[in-house]
Amino acid sequence: MKKAHLPLLLMPVALLINSAPLWAEELSLTPAEHTPMSCDVTLGVNDIAQTQITKASKPYTIAFSVPSYANPYIQALLYGAQQAANEAGVKLAVTAGKGFMDPASQITQLENALARKPDAVLINPSDPDGLAQTIDDTIDNGTPVVDVGTLSNSEQSWKLVQDDYTQGVMAAEALAKQDVAGGKGIVMGGPANASWARRRIAGFVDTLKKYPQFQIATIVSTDIDPQQGLTKFVNAAQANPQFSWIYATGSFLLAPQSIPAEYQKAVYVAGGLTNVTEDALKQSKITAVLPDFPISTGYYGVKMAIDILEKRPPAKRTCAPVAAMTASDLSNPVWSKSSILPADFKPLG
Repeated sequence: MKKAHLPLLLMPVALLINSAPLWAEELSLTPAEHTPMSCDVTLGVNDIAQTQITKASKPYTIAFSVPSYANPYIQALLYGAQQAANEAGVKLAVTAGKGFMDPASQITQLENALARKPDAVLINPSDPDGLAQTIDDTIDNGTPVVDVGTLSNSEQSWKLVQDDYTQGVMAAEALAKQDVAGGKGIVMGGPANASWARRRIAGFVDTLKKYPQFQIATIVSTDIDPQQGLTKFVNAAQANPQFSWIYATGSFLLAPQSIPAEYQKAVYVAGGLTNVTEDALKQSKITAVLPDFPISTGYYGVKMAIDILEKRPPAKRTCAPVAAMTASDLSNPVWSKSSILPADFKPLG
C-alpha cells in the first residue's frame, strides 16, 4: 500500500511544542534513515569506473524496473546497464512506471515483466516500502533481485546503492567548508517518498547540528520536474528572502543555471554530476557536486546480476562511492565517465 506523505512545500522552520522544526514533523524521518548504510563492500571512484564485465555463459534476460524515464539519473543508469548487457551478451528488458509519486504503476509494470520470466531483475524502486513485498515475492519465486541506485526495504534483495545518508553528510561538510558565514538556507528535498532523497536530507540535517551557524529555513518537496522545482524554489526564496545557501539532494531538482539572477550569490551544493552541473562548476555557479556515478552503477548492476546467475554471488550489500567534486576535479575524466551521458545519447522512453 502506498504510504501517505504530507506536502512539504513552503514549510518554514517553526518550533513545535517538542522544539522540533515543523518540516521535521511533516517529513517524519525514521531512525533507520538517520543511520549510515551498512556495507559489505564499498567501491572507490576508480573501482566502479574501471569495472569490466566478461561474456556471460548464457544469453540471459535481465529485467530492469525503474520509476520513470523522466530523470537524467535514470537515463544514465540505463545507459550503463545497456553497455554492460551488450558486452556480456545478455538482453536487458526495461520497464518504467509513471514517477516516484506513483509506485503502484511501477509495481504493475514489474509484474508484467515478471510474467515473461526474466532470469534476474534489477530495480530502482520508487518507494522503499511500496516495492518491498513485490521484491520479496519475486525472490521467493526463484528470481534474484538487485536494488540498483536506490534502496528498497526488502531484506532479501542484493543491494548496489550509494549510501545516501553519507552523501547528505558530505554535502553538509562541503557547505561548511565554503566561504560563507552561515545563515539560513533552502533545501530542495525531492520526492517525499523517495529513499535517496529522505536519507540525503537525514544525513544533511544531522551533520548541520555540528555547525549551528547554518539554519534550514525550509525543506521543499518536489517531484522530478525541473520546472516544478524552479517554481517551488522561487516561492520558497520569496518567503525566506535572507537565505545564503542552497542544498539540492539532486541537481535535476533545480538546475544551477536556472536560478534567477537575484539568488545566484547563494552558495549552491547539490547531488548529481551531469553535463549541466559540470558546466556550472566551470562557471562557478555551483560550489560542490556529490556525484551519483549512475553510468558505472548501472553497468555494475548488470555484472552483479550475472554473477548471481553464474553462481559467483557478490557481496549482499555493495555501496557505490560517495565523494564531493569541486572545480579542481574537472581535469580528471573518471568523474564524467561514470556519470555524464555522451552528447549523441538519445533519451529512452
